[in-house]
Amino acid sequence: MKLPDRALLAGGIVLLVVLVVAAILWRGDSRRAAAPPAAPASGEAPPPGTPALSRAPVELPEGNQREVTLFFRSPDAEELRGEKRKIFLTGTVTDQARQTVKELIDGPRGDLLRTLPPGTEVREVYLTADGTAYLDFSQSFVDGHVGGSSGEIDTVFSLVDTLAFNFPEIKRVKILVEGEERATLKEHLDLTRAFLPDMSLVARDAER
Repeated sequence: MKLPDRALLAGGIVLLVVLVVAAILWRGDSRRAAAPPAAPASGEAPPPGTPALSRAPVELPEGNQREVTLFFRSPDAEELRGEKRKIFLTGTVTDQARQTVKELIDGPRGDLLRTLPPGTEVREVYLTADGTAYLDFSQSFVDGHVGGSSGEIDTVFSLVDTLAFNFPEIKRVKILVEGEERATLKEHLDLTRAFLPDMSLVARDAER
């Protein structure tokens, strides 16, 4: 009878030890679950997570501009003169060329005369591998033009000389209206060809 009593006693001791260990482990897990995670120490990067929904806008540096020279009609002679302007220094030549043409459309700020009709819109600007820039204008480019051979020459070479002077990548300019080739602007200058720059039309003392 003594042997079974000893076995029973040993089994009870083992069971008691198991229960005590389980209770200790359960209390430790409960405390960890209830305690909030520690904040990151100063200078320590927080763990990666979902980005914030709103972020401060990224400001471009003040130097992210370039200067261009626009050629407008001189009020006292049959020539083109330069006027300085700033555009954004964006990543593509076509975008910078578009900005430059838009500045020509806006007109001069001094005593020079505009060469493009107000209200003209630049629909697209393309540049081919051979250096031909295609300028696609809205119908207002034609409808708002005053006409005359000298007026058409001023308009076309104001565009061509301005773009070729400021962008070495542009070798010649082809003008389109509403995506299509046009025979003339206002019955004078031939628009079926691409124009090379003609700097002889620019005053020698023009600002550059």
